[in-house]
Amino acid sequence: MARIPYPDPASLPPENRALRETLPQLNIFRMLSGAGTSFPAFMKLINAYLNDGVLNPELRELVILRVGHLCGSSYEVHQHKRVSRMLGMTAERIEAASGKLPSPLFNETENAVLTFTDDQVANVKADATLFAAAHRHLGDAGMQELVIVVGIYLLVCRYLETFEIEIEEEDIPTSGLDEIKRSMGTP
Repeated sequence: MARIPYPDPASLPPENRALRETLPQLNIFRMLSGAGTSFPAFMKLINAYLNDGVLNPELRELVILRVGHLCGSSYEVHQHKRVSRMLGMTAERIEAASGKLPSPLFNETENAVLTFTDDQVANVKADATLFAAAHRHLGDAGMQELVIVVGIYLLVCRYLETFEIEIEEEDIPTSGLDEIKRSMGTP
């Protein structure tokens, strides 16, 4: 059971209520809807890299899964395993996101990026050699997005764990990431 009650939709500001109604009824969105003006702003930030980002979607999901595993956030890992499956990732690659690196299931770029992610999560400022290896594959814009995605999912994991947001008892019907995109008014 979550540490605080999920907000009653009737008590939400109109913008938050309307946004919440457009999203899959996941517990994270239910709880976040009570975060005032942070909720729509946060959803716009997520929309930016989910729909218009420079990182390959599978690489992005591997990074999110890795952060979720490193933070011990079962909700985050559960939801992003679902997203990864929707992207067509194999079960073996999804599970390897929690394993030892380098992994033979990942290419050179993925191993470099995930090793960088591990170091950034552990040490805040990743080692220069690991930065250079990931940068060689991603370039300037990709590295910036990578650091933003790692940071956002550190925040999300802390949010989920602090409020003890529980995994939904049943799979919430969703056609995938399109709900978030549509909720932001993006075609």
